[in-house]
Amino acid sequence: MQKSLIELLNIIYVAYENDGTITGISDKASDLIKLKVGDNIVNCPTLKFFDEDFAELSSNEILFEPCFDQLEVGVSIDNSNVHWVRFSYTRKNTLTFVKVELIEELVAIRRLNKQLAIRDPHTGLLYREAFVSKVQELDTYGIMCCIRICNYQRISEVWNIGVANLVFMEVLSRFQGDFEQGIFSKHSSDCFCVFVPHTTPINIEALYNHLNEPFEFNDSSFYSNVALGYYKESHKDDHELSLNKAEMATFDVLSDKLRLVEFQEGLARQIERQNKIETALRDSFHQDLDKSFTVVLQPLHDTKTECLIGAECLMRWTLEGKPISPAEFIPIVESTGDINKLTLFTLSQIRKTVEHLQSEGMDCKHYMFAINISVVEILDVKFESKLLAALAQHNIDPKRIKLELTESALIDNFSYVNEVLVSLQSKGFTISIDDFGTGFSSLSYLCKLNFDEIKIDRSFVTNVVKDSKLQSVFNSIVSLAKNLDKPLVAEGVEDMEQMIYAKAKGVQYVQGYYYSKPLPIDAFVEYVLEDKSSYLHFES
Repeated sequence: MQKSLIELLNIIYVAYENDGTITGISDKASDLIKLKVGDNIVNCPTLKFFDEDFAELSSNEILFEPCFDQLEVGVSIDNSNVHWVRFSYTRKNTLTFVKVELIEELVAIRRLNKQLAIRDPHTGLLYREAFVSKVQELDTYGIMCCIRICNYQRISEVWNIGVANLVFMEVLSRFQGDFEQGIFSKHSSDCFCVFVPHTTPINIEALYNHLNEPFEFNDSSFYSNVALGYYKESHKDDHELSLNKAEMATFDVLSDKLRLVEFQEGLARQIERQNKIETALRDSFHQDLDKSFTVVLQPLHDTKTECLIGAECLMRWTLEGKPISPAEFIPIVESTGDINKLTLFTLSQIRKTVEHLQSEGMDCKHYMFAINISVVEILDVKFESKLLAALAQHNIDPKRIKLELTESALIDNFSYVNEVLVSLQSKGFTISIDDFGTGFSSLSYLCKLNFDEIKIDRSFVTNVVKDSKLQSVFNSIVSLAKNLDKPLVAEGVEDMEQMIYAKAKGVQYVQGYYYSKPLPIDAFVEYVLEDKSSYLHFES
């Protein structure tokens, strides 16, 4: 008997009348649903249909609904295995012809993609959207936690990423072991979030201590250095907002060097302010910088002669008419990558100052101008070339520029930073360690570091005359500088007693309100012109 075209094409199909009687069926379809010609397709009690969430569908809808041209379903014959197929319908008069395609691989890939969109494949943790939905399904309130492994990157660098991930999983397992009722979410490579229902007792401090207990891998001890930010919900709280608050608390943990912080409403206002500052700063960088920023100069004097020898250049910026502290806006400028623009702007203002002084007949070749440099700039491989190009543009000798860097900034990426400092010194720049004593530098670093000057932080100067402990620290720094044969600058010298003390201890240079507050360029020029002793000193 000659085979039909459908059979020759090896098409899987089934044809049936309106009452369900099968009038035609391919061998593969017959094997799949265990029916043959003459059987009734609706009289098979084990034939069931499912959607991809395994919800059972109505057989009548699947077999007789006239609106379908194509449909993807799961088919079960024996109440256990489900085969994924695509039905393509053709209807004529009382006959329905269904072409069947197996789509097991397609559905498997689709289900995998769906799963990957919900859960992290490495940890099994829910992603944020799925996490929030799961918490909402509980219809209860609790405590939202955000846990960050602060030294994750360091562990990754010292050992490898695999060990860092093991540390992550160890911290995660400790939390999961203590709170099986918790719902867990992946936040980032070094951070996860947890919701613990209010019905589950939790001692947050004991949990924090447990997460920070040391553990061992391959005979090596690890201290995970876990930070924990959390928010205690009330029954009216929105869970997604609660998660945001726990994350904000973790942010506060990192910024203030604390490790266990409960969210407070003041933190939200602080972050709102930071966002406002960041937006305003971005606007400022899209216009001429001199419309938003100003440079002021604080005079620097020699303690032996009391002559003016230069000034430190300090950045000023206002928001809505109010001055914003550099300690507040400079870190934001660093994070946005715009810090080098401020450095180049400072150099342009130095040029403006020098030109103003020269127009008054002053010889400026003796004055040193100090500028603060961020480690973010040092790590830019083009930093030195940008700096030299700007100096050449403004006709400034590198020997007249002092670069001040904080000691804490120098410790990170030490070898590379030190190489850059050596190169800058070779070009004539003076390198000064700013805020000395506040960064807890290792002496081993200090011995290897290439620098020219130490600047004592004002916190060791303000009460040094009255505080014996501060005197001990101050004197130790002086002794260290002498042993290293490095000159000392004391900042924050505000009165005669502090000046006398610093001078008696051998501090070479001072700056502070004892001589002058930071001055705008015009006022600084007037200050220089009035300082006849410095002019006469240089002339002699």
